[in-house]
Amino acid sequence: MEKKKIDTQKLINHLNQKWGQVKCPLCNHGQWNISDTVYELREYNDGNMVIGNVPIVPVVPVTCMNCGNTVLVNALLSEAVAQPKKDDKKEKEGGDE
Repeated sequence: MEKKKIDTQKLINHLNQKWGQVKCPLCNHGQWNISDTVYELREYNDGNMVIGNVPIVPVVPVTCMNCGNTVLVNALLSEAVAQPKKDDKKEKEGGDE
């Protein structure tokens, strides 16, 4: 399976609009690195992988280049990735409803 790429420019626009020139809350530096990869946050289930109707939050790490503090930005709300189509969701879940 191919790695999902983000729309970096949309994410940068979102961060500029919402964050402005925000500095890291830990070290007070302002140089950030935006990952080009989308990751998934899943609900913890005692270490067991649950497949099926489980909420997944796609996130993009934004890391302070001075101290390493990492902020996870929601990839859908920031429009870094497109909202999945309903047909895509059914296909991934294996549903034929």
